[in-house]
Amino acid sequence: MKNHNRGDHGAGKAVKVAGSQEQRKSGAHRADTPAPGDRRAARKSAGGKKETYPAGRPDAWFEKHMHVVLYVSLLLTFFFGIFLFDIKISTGGDDSTYIEMANDFARGISYPSWHGPLYSVFLSLPLALFGVNVFILKIFSFAFIVAHQILFFFTFRKHVPPAVFSLIMLIVSVNSTLLYFASQTYSEAMYMFLQSLVILLFVNIYDTLEQERQKPGRQEVINWIILGFFTLLLSLTRNIGVVALAAMLFFLLIRRRYMAALMLAASFALFLVPYKIYKALAWNSPGSGGSSQFSEILLVNQYNRAEGYENLEGMVVRFFENARLYLSKHLMVGLGLRETGSTDTSWFITFLIAALLIIAFLYAGRKNKTIQFITIYLGASMAATFIALQQSWDQMRMVVIYIPMLLAVISWGLLQVAERKEYGVVRWLLVAMLAVIFVRTLGQTTEKMKANREILARNLKGDKYFGFSPDWQNFLRMSEWVGENIPDSANVASRKPSMSFIYSKGREFYGIYRLPAEVPSDLLNAIRAKEGELLAVPNSDLAKLDAYRQMTLRLHSAAIVSSGDSLYTVFPAGAPSSDIISDAAAAGDLRLMPADSLLKRTEAMPGTSYAVSPDTLVNLLIRNHVDYILDASLRVDPNANTGRIINTIQRYMFFIEQKYPGIISLVRQMGNDSNEPAWLFRINYDYYGLKNES
Repeated sequence: MKNHNRGDHGAGKAVKVAGSQEQRKSGAHRADTPAPGDRRAARKSAGGKKETYPAGRPDAWFEKHMHVVLYVSLLLTFFFGIFLFDIKISTGGDDSTYIEMANDFARGISYPSWHGPLYSVFLSLPLALFGVNVFILKIFSFAFIVAHQILFFFTFRKHVPPAVFSLIMLIVSVNSTLLYFASQTYSEAMYMFLQSLVILLFVNIYDTLEQERQKPGRQEVINWIILGFFTLLLSLTRNIGVVALAAMLFFLLIRRRYMAALMLAASFALFLVPYKIYKALAWNSPGSGGSSQFSEILLVNQYNRAEGYENLEGMVVRFFENARLYLSKHLMVGLGLRETGSTDTSWFITFLIAALLIIAFLYAGRKNKTIQFITIYLGASMAATFIALQQSWDQMRMVVIYIPMLLAVISWGLLQVAERKEYGVVRWLLVAMLAVIFVRTLGQTTEKMKANREILARNLKGDKYFGFSPDWQNFLRMSEWVGENIPDSANVASRKPSMSFIYSKGREFYGIYRLPAEVPSDLLNAIRAKEGELLAVPNSDLAKLDAYRQMTLRLHSAAIVSSGDSLYTVFPAGAPSSDIISDAAAAGDLRLMPADSLLKRTEAMPGTSYAVSPDTLVNLLIRNHVDYILDASLRVDPNANTGRIINTIQRYMFFIEQKYPGIISLVRQMGNDSNEPAWLFRINYDYYGLKNES
């Protein structure tokens, strides 16, 4: 009987293989589809159930034609991607920074150290071949988006029912939010490609691991090494990519795949250690920058250090506020459910999205390990994003990298709910919602394509400034003028140095991104330790003095404190300041107060108070050999001229001139006063006998 059973089993296998070969020849059967007599059977695998659907159902038709879905999706991506293509550099500044860092890397000046370095390293290759050609660099982003779409298809096609997944593929292919990054030099397109590649590799390796259930062989070791390599690349493209490693290790550990977890960690380290050694030896950069990045994360306001660092309560508030911002605003805009530019947020939508992810995770734990892993990855990545980012970032690019996977995972979870008879209507609600998302997304994309048509045509004809608002046109034209007219030996500061770099045809600019403001008590106590006791005078009182006494007194100032709507100039109380202050007090009505009294006032004043040292500002410019400053009327609201501008550089110059009046002089203005002009200023160090080491 034993031999008889063994023979039957072997014969059964032979019949099955023979049938498969015959069906493959006829083109009527897929290699992974059960025999016709077992249509409703399910084949268990690490990814869950692979189902074959009864004839006549939409899923059966889509399952048979999934290759057509892929081709149609790619065709739509190419069509809309071409007509939405943006030749111009964006006004965000980060994309041009990647190019500038790539240029520095290609010239051996510095290793990219801002965000993830890999994208700039990658861009250095075409940049070395073609120079600073933005159009060519953007073509690679287009290719990455297309490659991501293909990998996304092969990751989810066996896990989300075909009809629903086909709708998701169509949404992804016409989504203008995703396609925007197909023509930008941001790292998102490359990151989405590597993210999809890492997930697909891990899913396939784990699937093989579950099916074979054997000790690791040579091929499996090679697979883990390949995965470790691309996981490192992912983490070097964007810092958040290291969460993928944590998610994979966590998943393997809860599945009790301890050897697999060890192999993955070892393979990641196998490439991480040589990378660190290369960076230390070739670029003299032994540190990882981790402590500096952690310090940046903890800042309340990245652009104003005077606001200090977040405490535990602040980090919790940041997490929930960012969750509301990105899930109920940016995600909804990305899915076409809110209009572009919408600022509406909703706690209901935030908790609904979180609840749907939790539902998918709970079902996946019993039914589909692939979906379970991807849900873990999404949850961990988004949570880390919500913790790490200050709310002021508020950018779509922080969540756009998750949109396709979120759609797939949430849809899968809702379909599991719909399998229960009492909730069968959920399936139709899901299909209806996906159809609405597709129609709205397609409509928004079509409108943007129409709006971009003239801009693209004018840009292709050589009008590189058409499509920019007047404030940006004047800023970029001034950058170009600097590149053509200011000697290379002179250094120029800019609020957006990377964009000035692009439009000045590769000239280096010094960046002034923030005003180096400090907490008043920190700065005044540091000055007091060197100079002794300090006295403060309201600036409104200084204005009462004659010009000579004003200038004489200001030259002895040590700091300026901003509190509410008032400014206070701080002086050392000892000689020679004391004599000058006494003379000025005799000549005018000066209210003098000790530094401690000023500090008590700033602490009692609602809002943020900050202190600035004019000499610190000047010395920063001297150390960086800055001779000129490029200022512009860049809008706070990029969509409207409200009169409010990004005034970082204006405040920088203002505080310098509080101590050194007349040190800054206008060289050139681009655009008239009513048309959001840009200006070029020269710093006259010699006017005050300040040493300019440039």
